[in-house]
Amino acid sequence: MLRGKLISELVDKILSLKASHPIRVGISGITASGKTTLANELAVELQTRKKNVIRTSIDHFHNPKCIRYRQGKESALGYYQDAHDYESFKQKLLIPLGPGGNLHYQTTSLELATDQYVKPDIQVASKDMILIVDGTFLFKKQLCDLYDFKIFVDTDFELARQRGAKREEQAFGSYEKSEEMFIKRYHAASKIYIDEHKPQFKADVVINNNNLNNPNFS
Repeated sequence: MLRGKLISELVDKILSLKASHPIRVGISGITASGKTTLANELAVELQTRKKNVIRTSIDHFHNPKCIRYRQGKESALGYYQDAHDYESFKQKLLIPLGPGGNLHYQTTSLELATDQYVKPDIQVASKDMILIVDGTFLFKKQLCDLYDFKIFVDTDFELARQRGAKREEQAFGSYEKSEEMFIKRYHAASKIYIDEHKPQFKADVVINNNNLNNPNFS
């Protein structure tokens, strides 16, 4: 399926949902599966259709370094358990936008570059808004029921590793070091996530994203 057609059909599905609060769309998948790209494309298509979109990522809700690296910078278990501040993610974003929520929300809690919590920038949503949020571990059990529509981006580990290692090559100093980090930390953690939570079976829609130009509904 051509990518534009898939994006259009996904947006049709989202817009068919009925809720008395903002629709919360979660996009999960292994690291470098293509979650962020898909989320951005959905946001653009929704805005093209004159919808009000809240766009963020769980990566704006990291824990500070003292927590996220306490098991070591290369630890897969550390990434899986300690990278993100799920309580802030729930209390500052997902719950306020859900049933009975007060609509007062934040799209970020920690500035990665400074490793500092941000001064709260409280925004007020309207009930017709649509939240598009992406993240590797979004469908963990403690979060899974807090979305109104769940998309799992399914990409083979080898392909995702190649894409991710190339993307992060400069950050880690070389392709080889970047690839090593994916193997040891990011994708090892992703495998724990898939084994423990089986996110692909919790999703409303699964997208096979091996072919970026020709993704398909699984």
